[in-house]
Amino acid sequence: MQLFFSCERELSCEGCLATNKPPTAIAGQDTSLTLPTDSLLLDGSASSDPDGSINEWLWTKISGPVTFTIFDAAATKTVVKNLVSGIYRFELKVTDDSSLAGRDTVQVEVRADTTSVNQPPVACADADQALILPMNTTTLDGGCSYDPDNNITTYLWTKIDGPSSFSITTTTAVKTEVNSLIEGDYLFQLKVTDATGLSSTDTVVISVRKGACDNNQPQVISIPCGSNRPQVNAQLIPIGQLSQPRTDMAVASAGNKIVFAGGVFIDQTSTYQNSSRVDIFDLSTQRWSGAELSVARHIMAATVNGNKIFFGGGEVGDGTIPVATVDVYDVAANSWTVHNLSVPGNDIAAATVGDKVLFAGGDGGVIGRWKRSITVDIYNLSTNTWSTAPLCSEGKKGWHAAVTLNNKVYIAGGEAHGGSWYGSNRIDVYDNATNTWSADFLSQGKLGLSGIAVQNKIYWAGGKTGRYPSSLEITCSVEIKDINAGSSTVQSLSKPIAWSTPVVKDNKILFFGVNNMNPDTNKFDIYDIDTNSWSIGVLPMALSWSASIIAVNNTVYIAGVESNGVISNQVWKLEF
Repeated sequence: MQLFFSCERELSCEGCLATNKPPTAIAGQDTSLTLPTDSLLLDGSASSDPDGSINEWLWTKISGPVTFTIFDAAATKTVVKNLVSGIYRFELKVTDDSSLAGRDTVQVEVRADTTSVNQPPVACADADQALILPMNTTTLDGGCSYDPDNNITTYLWTKIDGPSSFSITTTTAVKTEVNSLIEGDYLFQLKVTDATGLSSTDTVVISVRKGACDNNQPQVISIPCGSNRPQVNAQLIPIGQLSQPRTDMAVASAGNKIVFAGGVFIDQTSTYQNSSRVDIFDLSTQRWSGAELSVARHIMAATVNGNKIFFGGGEVGDGTIPVATVDVYDVAANSWTVHNLSVPGNDIAAATVGDKVLFAGGDGGVIGRWKRSITVDIYNLSTNTWSTAPLCSEGKKGWHAAVTLNNKVYIAGGEAHGGSWYGSNRIDVYDNATNTWSADFLSQGKLGLSGIAVQNKIYWAGGKTGRYPSSLEITCSVEIKDINAGSSTVQSLSKPIAWSTPVVKDNKILFFGVNNMNPDTNKFDIYDIDTNSWSIGVLPMALSWSASIIAVNNTVYIAGVESNGVISNQVWKLEF
């Protein structure tokens, strides 16, 4: 006798009003199918809301085999396919126009076809890769291999062509490191075998190159901080509150909306927890609404293309659990979709140019660090396709910055490695018109810098220079690169800052930033572009390094301020 267990419907009613009730999710009846049929329709159209309307649907798999594909996780009805033998449980979450939610699950049993003969497995060695020396290590990943009968027993990696220098860490592992690579094209073969001895093979090309990415060794320049500058008192005017006090959020704006996404909050045990919460502020109506990310996380990259905001990557742990998810919010349609990066990572630099969105570098965690660090994931909105390109990275390309100017993306600085960690002076330049990459250089190597483009100039501000641990120090410098003239000048902030946030208001660049050496976190630097002069803004309160700051329509908005272990849910606008 076959027993089916399905969860009871769950209603989320925190903070419900007596006049408002949460929606009811109905994920459909438990069902079963027999291979080779490997798809079915998930139907949540019977869900309802007693006193409003359902705005969002979200389908997720909560248990079962790892092989599956949900065609559109945000649709009322969607097809799930590529199912294999086993028992799946899919959850439907519905959210109403008051941000209340209900959940229900449906169980799908997929049975093997006992009437057919055993079929061979399908080997998958993943996509071809490109490495730029001195990067000489990458990962061979056969995790996309599968067997129609679900009985793969062995994997075997071998090199069948290419230079003689290489070392595969574990030839019989599904995923393994390959290192000691040199310039040339390698061809590695993956052979998978099932329990009956049937097998298949697939190959992957690893191209290793040098030359275009030869490193120009960074200089370490001592830049004195600016002093004796006039001070301007600034005001913080409350405009609303987040639905959940949290910090380290990604913030972006498109259309008439400002979106504060993810971050961390402090739970009842005084422990930091990742948040999936999204707060949306409508500039036209001055009203707030909410949504949820598909994965709770922080340290996300955010960028905007047209009416779409992309929240890419992030971190769900302590630096060892990066995320590949890209949540996309379409402001015009008020809808969400989900994509995935080729390699998970946090601390990714994101930028938009033309019809493309770029997620560059970042930390892929203990296993995928090096692969993520040189990878640029590129999404083409016109074709709805993803591709990858390699950065010219000397090591972990993290703590870097990306800006767009004149149809080009400039990706600058970050960590590099040459016996010890140091700030890179490398700028990788992507030309959207020609779809080509080139190189430029900062006057000094930096990691933890920020960038902003204004009037054909890029301002690379703050960061850390020197080598770890002997001479790494936070800098006051602002390097101003004139793209048209091809020249650079250097000016100074009033204090050293790293991980800063520059924004523009009244044709002035405001540089917000902190460091653990300087307590003046209630001050920010103001650079007047028209007069080429500096002043200092003084806030009535200190800002934490993890505050979210954005300028929209010449107004600066600040949220996510943490002080003495207390996170505020207040959102302010800045005036001075």
